Parts: sequence; C-alpha cells; structure tokens
Amino acid sequence: MPKTEKKSNNFPLIDLIKAQFIWYLINFLIIFFQTYVSPDELPYLEEIYFLIFSIIGQGLFISFLLYWTTMIYELSFAELGINLNNFLTNLKLGLKISCPFLIGIIFIHLILTTEQITPLIIITDLDQLASSLLYFLLLFIGYLVPAFSKELFYRGFIYYQFRQNYGLKLGFLASLIYYTVSYLDFRLSSLLIHFIVGAITTYLSHKTDSLLAATIFRSTYQASLTLYLFSFSNWQF
Repeated sequence: MPKTEKKSNNFPLIDLIKAQFIWYLINFLIIFFQTYVSPDELPYLEEIYFLIFSIIGQGLFISFLLYWTTMIYELSFAELGINLNNFLTNLKLGLKISCPFLIGIIFIHLILTTEQITPLIIITDLDQLASSLLYFLLLFIGYLVPAFSKELFYRGFIYYQFRQNYGLKLGFLASLIYYTVSYLDFRLSSLLIHFIVGAITTYLSHKTDSLLAATIFRSTYQASLTLYLFSFSNWQF
C-alpha cells in the first residue's frame, strides 16, 4: 500500500515574521488612532476611545489570524486552543488565578501615592472601592477581545509552533522568551513583568489545552493595571 504523507502544520520562519509584523502594524494603527482621533477636550471619553480602538483593531487581527491559520494552513480550532472542553473547569481556574492578582493590585494601589501611579480611580473609602469594582468589571469585559487576541497569537499560534518544532520544555521556554522580547521594551522591570505574565498564561494554556483561563487572567491583568495603576496610556501591557 502506498504511504500517505502526514500533513505538517509547521510554519516557515518567514510566515512567523509576517504574522509578527502584522501584529505590530495592528497595534501601531491602534496607537495612531488613539493619539490623533481621540477627543482631547473630553478626557473621560478619550479613555473610552482607547478601549474602543483596541477592541476594533484586535478584533480585525483575530479575524485575520483565524482565516490564515485555519483556511490556508489547515490548523483546527482545537490546535489553536479554541474549544469548549472542560469549559466550567477552565473558567474556574482562570478566576481562581485572577482573583488573588486583582487583590494584590488593589493593595499596591492603596499603598502607593498619586506621584507614583496614574490610576483612573483613586480609592479612599469603601464606597469608592465598591465603585471601582464595578468599573473593573466593565473594563474586564471590554478587555476580553484584546486579551483573547494576544493569547490566540502568542499561545495558540506562537507557542504551538515552538512546541511542534522544539518539543514541550524547549518550546515552552523559547516561546516565553520570544513573547518577552517581542514587546521591544528592554528595561529590566518590563522584561521581568512580561516574562512572569507570559509564564502564567503559557502554563494555563498548556495545562488546559484551551485559551479560556489564560484569556481571563490576561483580561484581569490589563483591566486591573489600567484602572488601579497606570490608566490607558502610561503602561504598554
């Protein structure tokens, strides 16, 4: 019997470079529209524009990446980490990891001064804490699309390719280093933060074979840092 050739899902290096370039281009356009289209005379509306442009831009990138990987290279949704297997379990895991992180960020907010941080809201009493949690929920929902976009690209796509080519352990480390360096921010503090967040989300993605828990954690990460520490424009996370 003739041997059937096994389909290879490995991407050429040039395609990885193209995908990363498109990722940079999308984010450059988001920053461009945030900077030059946002209404400066309406500061609160300007903050909303930051999130709106991010959702639109990352939504377009998700559409591109899904088409490119599934239609051209014939990867399945499951290979990209998009599935409903153990949905409730993965949801609980994402929340379990995210809640202590949120509490930690609120605690940091309370001990730092406004000279050290630029939050969207300042907590001085329990009423403001309760209000901030409502704002956090709204930001968390708004950041789900950008968070999923990043996890789809770096975990569903990049990590998958490194793991296929270099094995589990080396692929995990290589994808983590790639993710950290891809921010092009080589300050030690930034490298450390990106490395830790990348390690958490990559581990969650690998452990669950799904992007759900990682997306929940990243949305919590982005929403909490935006609200309690750095606002929209003072932290490139």
